[in-house]
Amino acid sequence: MTDFVRWVADDFGVELADLKPVDHGADVAAEVWQASTPTGEQYAVKWSGGGTDVAPKVTAFLADSGVQGIPGPVRTRTGELWSVRDGKRLSLAPWITGDRAADTGLTTDQWTSYGALLAEVHAIEPPAVLAAAMSRLNPINARMPALTKSLGERFSAGVPQDALEAEVAATWLEHQQTIARVVELTQEFARRDLGGTPVICHADPHLGNVLVAPEQLHLIDWDDVVLAPVEQDLLFMLGGMRSLGPTTQAEEDAFFKGYGPVTLDHTRLTYYRAARALEDIALWAQQAVTGPDRETCLHILRGNLGPDSLTARALGQADSGVT
Repeated sequence: MTDFVRWVADDFGVELADLKPVDHGADVAAEVWQASTPTGEQYAVKWSGGGTDVAPKVTAFLADSGVQGIPGPVRTRTGELWSVRDGKRLSLAPWITGDRAADTGLTTDQWTSYGALLAEVHAIEPPAVLAAAMSRLNPINARMPALTKSLGERFSAGVPQDALEAEVAATWLEHQQTIARVVELTQEFARRDLGGTPVICHADPHLGNVLVAPEQLHLIDWDDVVLAPVEQDLLFMLGGMRSLGPTTQAEEDAFFKGYGPVTLDHTRLTYYRAARALEDIALWAQQAVTGPDRETCLHILRGNLGPDSLTARALGQADSGVT
């Protein structure tokens, strides 16, 4: 903790009096702290080895463009958007006092406000330099087939480290044909030109990344931001995310009332759903083996392979052609 206090003072010129770890989120590559100064200002301190360094560039651009609800980074003493400490990015942003929408849910009006916020993000064209720096594919997606293969080999070997891993292996092997089909689907679509107009996409805009403040919703954690068609983000609003997305037709309708009319492409939506489903399967299975929170991870893994999961929707859509 003392290192973070010193780093923030040296790099950002901000004196911290207190640091509290923030445990929310599935990103084991990042540490997030709620920090306060002796005079009462509060900041979010993030030390991350995940994602790409384009995230603070995008949030700075959106905040500077006047998008309410996107907290921009605090610049370093030298005007940079982050510093580097022990090989990881250290960033500072204003602390948003509010509840996680994943915990509280959203009212009908808040769903509409969230739709309007995401529509505003999608409507802003990034400058050419920023667009050139942005990935067209979530970097996580590229390593999922290899991780899935490695996990499948481990679970098939039949030598679990303990009883919990044995449960993880049993769950995986029970659904191995489904998992193989998702891998096949993502690889099949990845070879195609999916077309579509690329826009700034958060790529992980579920309710775990939405903060509800008294006057404004805030979309946080932009580590996976990409330049992609809108289906990359809107898949989260079309079912399969359980309480992390709309759970009723009324909530979905409220979101799209704010977002506005949109024509979704069947092929792109199927691909992005499948890619996200594979990510959720592989990463939660891996964390169920390595920790932390192994039992919770196993529970989530089972949900991700259930009948109302994103996995089921992706495969059902691929087989039926229905959005």
